[in-house]
Amino acid sequence: MTNNIGDYTKHAQYWDWSGNDRTPEDEYCYNYAKRYGNNVLIPMCAWGETGAYMAERGMDVTAFDITPEMIAEGKKRFGGIPGLRLFVGDATGFRFDIPPVDFCYSVDFEVLHTIEDVRKAFVCIRDHMRAGGGLVIEAFLPPKESRDWPLQTYMPFRQVYPGKKVWKTGSGHDEAETGRRYISQTFYIEDENGDAENFGHSFYMQCYSRDEWLAAFKECGFDVAGEYENREGLSWKSGSDDFIMFEAVRADK
Repeated sequence: MTNNIGDYTKHAQYWDWSGNDRTPEDEYCYNYAKRYGNNVLIPMCAWGETGAYMAERGMDVTAFDITPEMIAEGKKRFGGIPGLRLFVGDATGFRFDIPPVDFCYSVDFEVLHTIEDVRKAFVCIRDHMRAGGGLVIEAFLPPKESRDWPLQTYMPFRQVYPGKKVWKTGSGHDEAETGRRYISQTFYIEDENGDAENFGHSFYMQCYSRDEWLAAFKECGFDVAGEYENREGLSWKSGSDDFIMFEAVRADK
């Protein structure tokens, strides 16, 4: 896996820039994990906010990210929470000395730019998981047609940094031929005197077909238990929107 994903490192100190309340999303992940057990693995976790939420509610959580700056910031904010371990690690080649996990959850697999890297990550997850453990992946299928996303300005729900005003602009492009979604952003920080700085963040996400996902799960020792088109559990069917959610279970071999 590469960590060449734009100026992701510069986002570390501003990861909560949106001012959005994450509680509903974190509660959703927590409740999903409870179906399988108490020991949770979260790859590509950024700060590890979701893991912190789970650990505060009694779960044993290992969360990791390839970017040291993200993990350093996460430790500043959540390092004192019992039951939370934050590591620097590559999703395609990690090895942690932890008890077998019951559950793993990720919404970021599109940053793995080859299906081979997806398989490598699945193997690492399986090696850390008990038999019958659950793996939930949220993903987007390849765009059906190419299109451009015009430049937009994104303001936070509320400003969260004393003495600073922050916002983003961004544009993008969906490329049907390659299944890629290109995103180009600029992040702005303005102080009380009106002095501003900014940094760019350009990257792409690689979308995989449903068949590619299903083959990867099977090859890496997982049985797919469900396919959904939303978090409410509506079953995915052909013709659904691009979003797809897989629930897989580690199979015994």
